[in-house]
Amino acid sequence: MMKIAAWPLARRFGKPSVRVAALLAAAFGLSACVSPGEPRPDPAETVRPRIAQVVDADTGQPVQGAIVLIVFYLWPERGFGNFPVSKVFRDSREAFTDQDGRFAVDGPFDSRSSGTERVHIFKPGYGPWRFRGQEGAPKNPLRAPNPLQAIREHEAWVRQSWERFTTTGVVIELRPLRTREERLKYAELTWDLTDEVRASFSRWTLFDPGGYFFDVPNDRLANFQVLVDQERASLGLPPRPLSGNRQPR
Repeated sequence: MMKIAAWPLARRFGKPSVRVAALLAAAFGLSACVSPGEPRPDPAETVRPRIAQVVDADTGQPVQGAIVLIVFYLWPERGFGNFPVSKVFRDSREAFTDQDGRFAVDGPFDSRSSGTERVHIFKPGYGPWRFRGQEGAPKNPLRAPNPLQAIREHEAWVRQSWERFTTTGVVIELRPLRTREERLKYAELTWDLTDEVRASFSRWTLFDPGGYFFDVPNDRLANFQVLVDQERASLGLPPRPLSGNRQPR
């Protein structure tokens, strides 16, 4: 009886697709036994300001009353097999731009900050942001003749911009949404593939399926949510929560 029952199993596991699945399952099982290290701040971490002037990308005029939310994360060490692990919300800071479009907030800083922080900026009638001059930065590495060199150049440009952002200050351009259709897409939907968002502006929207704010606690989004609800109300849309319903922290 045991031999008869085992034969079809052995036959099934002899198929290449099932063998691969079995190996992957074993790898993930091992990875579960080796948990990534507890995320900790960089020992060399300091505190720096984030300084910028927010301007209209079309007119260059200061944008007053925009909310700026900067989210700081900790990134755990990777586990078995160097599998990616999720970032961990650490803290956030927020500010409203003044009559000159300026803001400044303090927060932790280390050599990886340009890749571990997220900066969210919003004012009704406006969409994504970019650093001034970003449209002239190294382009999409995947389309470059030498992708590896393009990646290095792009990363260097980002680090230099973040160095200015955390010392002397930068200019941030906020893209105006010119039509009701654009405002609806940004506040409720996503951009169409054929939409021209303009060079170096992110294609993320407020409720992008990728989860723009999914890991930010609700209490840290309260003021941001107020402005988003104002924009949605002006478009005839009901209120819609930004977050993934994380608990206050």
